[in-house]
Amino acid sequence: MTSSFLRKALRLSPLLLTAALFLLPLSARPAYAQAAPTPVALRVGVFSRSLPMLAAQSKGFYARENLTVSYLQVQSSTQQFTFLRDGQYDIINTAADNVVNYRLNDSNPIGARLDVQSFTGTDYGTGLSLVSKPEFATFESLRGKRLGVDAPDSGFAYVLYKMMRQHGLERGRDYEVVVIGGSAARYTALLAGTIDATLESGGFEVRLTNAGYALLEYVTEVADPYMSGVSAARQSWMEQNRDVVVRFVRASYAATQWSLDPANREEAIGLLMTQPNTSRALAEQLYDEQLNQETGLIADLNIDRLGLYNVLKLREEFGGFDAVPNLRRLTTPSSGLYDLSYLRAALRPADDDGTGDIR
Repeated sequence: MTSSFLRKALRLSPLLLTAALFLLPLSARPAYAQAAPTPVALRVGVFSRSLPMLAAQSKGFYARENLTVSYLQVQSSTQQFTFLRDGQYDIINTAADNVVNYRLNDSNPIGARLDVQSFTGTDYGTGLSLVSKPEFATFESLRGKRLGVDAPDSGFAYVLYKMMRQHGLERGRDYEVVVIGGSAARYTALLAGTIDATLESGGFEVRLTNAGYALLEYVTEVADPYMSGVSAARQSWMEQNRDVVVRFVRASYAATQWSLDPANREEAIGLLMTQPNTSRALAEQLYDEQLNQETGLIADLNIDRLGLYNVLKLREEFGGFDAVPNLRRLTTPSSGLYDLSYLRAALRPADDDGTGDIR
């Protein structure tokens, strides 16, 4: 775990100068950050709202870029990608594995490949873990039980299957998989007793454990690092709206840096308390979770290639590709799964010649 922490810390060093730029007063920033760009309204489909999402709106980081962003609640990954395909979302916050499934597989739930592409990484899972009813506090006790997933071949399903396999339990033989939908739906289903266990993240697992539910295992037990959350959109839309994507990334980066600054802890906790049914004690837990070095926010918004490889390896292990993949190639930009040029442009000072790179 220490080597993983050092790897992540070292990866941030090329961006320290840029991070310092965002701490300057507005009057001292380059002209690109002061110009008044064309106003744009964006619809962003999200499963839950992270601290940077809240900060981007309340602290004016979107407003600085002349963006009006509406967060729209996602019910399931299938619904999310259907809406993205049909133009009802401009941008989505989703699992990196979902991008893999919908870009590469014709067999995905909407029945055809979509030109979806990630443009930033957002988190390493934000507490992604297996949570069960209190009476099923061991893996063996889940034998014969009902386990909820968003979709059986996307999102975090393969993490669940791997956790269970490592404890001698196989899907279809030793437990039943029940399709429920996104994190909020699975949270409600577990509370209602519709399912016996599920993977949760983004604070839902904290709420459940506070209510006495059992946390069996974190994602880091099956994949470390695990490239979890990404911001993504249709590649064709991004190419037509490049400036808008760059502005969205710049605002997201500033919001993430603000969220990670210990000097903002009290205000950040206050922001988290604006969410429904969130006491100060719970908000403190959610804050600590998002700043966790192993499973929390990605400070530089980069795509962790080792983390992505671990995502791909899980999908391969459980037969989640229509064609035999070259996993190493899929972790590179040439795969089309992600494009970091928007991140590079967002963080580039006005006098930069553009020859630098984020790897």
